[in-house]
Amino acid sequence: MANYEWDDLNEIYVPPEQAISKGTSLTVQISCMKPIGTLNVQILESFFGSWTYPHGGKYIKPFKLLEFTSDETWLSAKVSLITKSKEVDELKMLLQDVLHFLNSDHIKVSRIDVTLL
Repeated sequence: MANYEWDDLNEIYVPPEQAISKGTSLTVQISCMKPIGTLNVQILESFFGSWTYPHGGKYIKPFKLLEFTSDETWLSAKVSLITKSKEVDELKMLLQDVLHFLNSDHIKVSRIDVTLL
């Protein structure tokens, strides 16, 4: 069985200083310690465009993907928040899922930055 090293989101995530509200556009920049790979980039682009979470018996799609770019060891997703829950931090849940995906392929993440646009 493979040994996984799980990154701690709280140690590598730099949250935005301003509050995020419905209609906010933001850029998520993820820096990795080794190449992400073409297949992973394709999966992550689709993931950012279709990510949902369960709440109140239905699935909520809080983000709309506006732009996605990547290079060998980083990726950047520009998204718009189309719905905002008062009970959960959708952005942090999305980032945790992305982090788990990368870590499950033995790709350690060095930093996650979020910038409001």
